[in-house]
Amino acid sequence: MPDSVSRRRFLASAGAVLGVGPVLAACGGGDVTAASCQGYSALDAAALQQRQSLDYVDNTPRPAELCSNCRFYNAPEGGSPCGGCQLFPGPVAPDGWCKSWVIMAT
Repeated sequence: MPDSVSRRRFLASAGAVLGVGPVLAACGGGDVTAASCQGYSALDAAALQQRQSLDYVDNTPRPAELCSNCRFYNAPEGGSPCGGCQLFPGPVAPDGWCKSWVIMAT
């Protein structure tokens, strides 16, 4: 049996060496995904395209810019971990982000 390293093992090792863990933690950790929340599976292709056109992601690449501190975010209801957005349909992860992010007025 040859002594080879799989691509997955190599990338995991490289990530650990380069300190990717703290970077991901600073971006919210990624515990909640919109796809895991109620209502996501009912979204049609047009709704998914609308989210994609705004570059929505479940884990922000900008630690200070979270969906949960955006003026367009609707807080979760009924114990759901996901909120919503005034710009597109479906659930939104609180640690998410899109290119329409605007700081919530205080």
